Amino acid sequence: MAVPSNMFTSAEKTKHRNSLPAFADAAADFLDWTYDDHIKFFRQWGVSKYYGNRKPEHKTKALRIEQLKKYGKPAFLADQQVATACVTLAMQALERGFNATGMPNTWKKINDQLRIGQKYYGTDLQAMLRQLGWKVYLWNPDPSKNAEWDAEDKRLNPPKTSGGWRAEWGGHALRYASSVNKGMYYDVPVDNVTKLVGFKKSPPASFKSVPIWVGTAHAGYHVFPGRTGDVIEAHSMRWMNSIENIEFSKFNPLGSGGGPRWTPSLKYRSGLICVPSDF
Repeated sequence: MAVPSNMFTSAEKTKHRNSLPAFADAAADFLDWTYDDHIKFFRQWGVSKYYGNRKPEHKTKALRIEQLKKYGKPAFLADQQVATACVTLAMQALERGFNATGMPNTWKKINDQLRIGQKYYGTDLQAMLRQLGWKVYLWNPDPSKNAEWDAEDKRLNPPKTSGGWRAEWGGHALRYASSVNKGMYYDVPVDNVTKLVGFKKSPPASFKSVPIWVGTAHAGYHVFPGRTGDVIEAHSMRWMNSIENIEFSKFNPLGSGGGPRWTPSLKYRSGLICVPSDF
C-alpha cells in the first residue's frame, strides 16, 4: 500500500522545518543513548538488553527466560529487556525528535501509516519524511558492480520458487536504473542520484554534516538510522548473546568495518538515505 499524498499540512511542514536543529539533536541523542545503554548492559551481563523481535525464540517472556537460562543468566533480566528491530530503532529516534519539537500528532500520522497491516516499511517512512521536506538520496558505492552484486544476492539467498523474488535481494541494477532514469526507487521519489553514488570506500566528507538521517537497504528490507556519518542500527534476528544486536559503525558499505553491517548471507550495498536537507 503506497503512502497517501499530502499527509501533512503546510503548518506542519513549516513547523518541522523551523525546528529541525532541535529535532535532530533529540533523535541523534536517542541513538547515542541506546547504543551506550546496550553496550553497558552487555558488558555487565553478557547478553543483550535489546533482543530481536522477529526471532521465534524471543517471542514471549517465557521463551526469553529459556534463552537466558541456556546462557547461564538470571531469569529476572527478562523484565529489563527491550524488543527491537531495525525499523523500530529508527522510529523511536524520530518519535523523540517529533515529541521534542511539539509535534506528537505529526508523529502519530506517520506511526499509524506504518502500522497498517503491521508492515512497517522503511521506504514508507522515508516517503513520509520526504513529504515533510526531507530529501531522498540514492546510495550505491559502485554501480559498476550492480550485476555482480545481484548475482551474489541470488546465490546467497536462492529463490524459493522459479522466477520468484526475495526481499533479501538488493535488486541493485533494477533500482539503480529506475532511480536514475525515472527518479523512482521502488515507490519512493528520489531527489539526488549522484552525491552518494560511486564513492566506493570513500563517502563524501560532507555527509558527516548531516545531523540525523534514515537509511534503507534492499528496498527497505533493512533500515539503518544514523547521524554525522555514523550508522547506529538494530537487528531483529540475532541471538540474545550477540553484542551485535545493536551496532555502531561509520557509513561505508564497502569499507572494512563500515556500515550498514553485513552478515554472511545479507550484504547491504545499495538503497536510499533520507536527510533533513541537502548537503
